[in-house]
Amino acid sequence: MKTFKLMKIQVVEEDNIRNFTLHDGLIINKEDEHQTWILEAFLDGAETEYFQKLQQSDKNVEILAVISNEKNDPAGLFASVHEVKPIGDKVSVLFSAHMRNQRNEYAEELLAYILDRKDISGDELLAEFKQQMKEKPRIKK
Repeated sequence: MKTFKLMKIQVVEEDNIRNFTLHDGLIINKEDEHQTWILEAFLDGAETEYFQKLQQSDKNVEILAVISNEKNDPAGLFASVHEVKPIGDKVSVLFSAHMRNQRNEYAEELLAYILDRKDISGDELLAEFKQQMKEKPRIKK
């Protein structure tokens, strides 16, 4: 197993990406045959009900996790909420997840999206692509 610092966590909701204030967190690659990852996020207690509802729904949600360094691109994971545990005015949320291979796929989708909706090329295209890669907008297929 390998353990990494969780720097940021977001939940993808249909057309939105929901951000959270992460006080602390870790992500563990179990390195098992199922390629399972475990995430623990220590968040504001106000988020308790949100994650309890996700846990009760027993559905996988798409998570975007920045690992080890804030400058890293977010990794996409499909996760289920395993445990929600209030601790004082905070909440610990434990996820079981599987990595989604999205890095190249997302870049290709973004480029197609920009080319389809804007009449630009050359330097303008490159600048727009770089900006959008930083912002990581949700792209409707």
